[in-house]
Amino acid sequence: MQRLAASIPWLPVLAAAAFAAAHTQSPLYYSNQNQYFLHGLAQAGYGDLSSDWLANTREPTPAFSAVVELTYRTVGAWGFQAMYFGLLMTYFLSLWSAVTALPFAPRTAAGRVAFAAGLIGIHSAILRVLCVQLLGVDYSWYFHAGVANQYVLGTGLQPSAFGVFLLTALAAAVRGRPLLAASLCAVTCAWHSTYLLPAGLIVLGLLVGLARERRWQTAIAAGSIALIGVLPVLVYNAIVFAPTSSESFDESQRLLAWVRIPHHADVNRWFDWVAGVQLSWASIGLVLFRRTRLSLPLAVAVGGALGLTLVQIITADASLALAFPWRLSAVLVPLATAAVLAFLANRVEQWNQPLIVSLLASGTIAIALVGAVVVTVRQDGYQESHAEDKLLAFVASTHRPGELYLLPTGFPKPPTKRGTGANTFVPVKQSPNPTTFELARFRLKTGAATFVDFKSVPYQDGEVLEWHRRVSVVADWYAVADWDESGIADRVVAEGVTHVVVPGTLKVKSIRFEATSADPAYRVYRVR
Repeated sequence: MQRLAASIPWLPVLAAAAFAAAHTQSPLYYSNQNQYFLHGLAQAGYGDLSSDWLANTREPTPAFSAVVELTYRTVGAWGFQAMYFGLLMTYFLSLWSAVTALPFAPRTAAGRVAFAAGLIGIHSAILRVLCVQLLGVDYSWYFHAGVANQYVLGTGLQPSAFGVFLLTALAAAVRGRPLLAASLCAVTCAWHSTYLLPAGLIVLGLLVGLARERRWQTAIAAGSIALIGVLPVLVYNAIVFAPTSSESFDESQRLLAWVRIPHHADVNRWFDWVAGVQLSWASIGLVLFRRTRLSLPLAVAVGGALGLTLVQIITADASLALAFPWRLSAVLVPLATAAVLAFLANRVEQWNQPLIVSLLASGTIAIALVGAVVVTVRQDGYQESHAEDKLLAFVASTHRPGELYLLPTGFPKPPTKRGTGANTFVPVKQSPNPTTFELARFRLKTGAATFVDFKSVPYQDGEVLEWHRRVSVVADWYAVADWDESGIADRVVAEGVTHVVVPGTLKVKSIRFEATSADPAYRVYRVR
């Protein structure tokens, strides 16, 4: 086994493919994909989404939407999953490359296979399922996700997944390629503006490190590359998302930060003992990388992130909260996990039992791969409510251009305790009763235009206010039984709604309603 591993120069690539397979990914379309795929699929002519209100709001991730449109038009939806598979491999290879610069990095084939097994195992779907089933919480998730439910690798392809290139940038920096690192930081921002701050902090750290080494020309070149690369993103955001007024901008920021995504933005909401452990874990990574070229750059980046976090806590500024100073942790935590695994692999290879180590590591990888198959076949992950299945199938087969569906929605109740976690492998309690997020996949599963839903939001200030208005009025409408006496039916027609979806648990009536479909969970009415 030792000779075999040593004779395979592409071992990292094979391990990366195993990593991507063991990690698994969600079926299309799931969770955040229901928002981030909307513009691209609408532009590609998917269903009647081009007439959907949200699909015609300002585009927050134009590069991603362009790729979605091109992929769907050329190779079809399977291309999205192939793309994410490639990003999973990139994530693995970036961490592999980064830890090779550590003084205690495994040097033998057995040690490297052990490292690969550790990285594959801790990210594997089967371990996450076992954590949920045995411990009730997906604890393994916290070893490769940041605080505030910020992460690089999610359930499937979405703009945040391109954060893997920040890990690639760190791998380039630690191997003495600052210009490539600066370029990759800029590339990451082109996919998702949420990486502007962490990428900027990393570039700042690189420049400080180069300045300390008196490599002035390289520092100027790296800074120029990063600035030129990110300039189109900054200009686009400044033009497209310019405030219409200070009042509307402030209100939209408040709604996004404290109403829509407080689990990401509100420190009082997400900080708990688990977040404290994650930050401590990230600190271990900083210590382990202290003798590499990343020591000073990471210290500068972390210092900047901590400073801005303290400012946000003191000022309670919503805009700064939406810049997510703590998002850097989404990169630092997996980097720390890789460093710890490299340290352990180095100790294991010193046992001078390469055959046993290789066999155990290979067995771990095999279990992770078989486990991925079991999880997929048993559908232990990425579960969604089956209550809406009949509704989605009906609308997908019957909707026509120009129709607009009104869905039940509202604002969720504030959580009773702090903290965040991953529900990817948590079983979904099947019930005919609707939930706030239950119909979040309605648009992409049916191709039909909808009036609004809570999960998918715009980002331009005026459009955020309109989103909030829509959710508010819909919540009010569904709280009333007689839509004729209250005048709601006339208001619904005035908004352009042609079909109303009513949960089976609600009693909503109107003489304008013409029943078109009914099942135990939902009824669909055409509005005359």
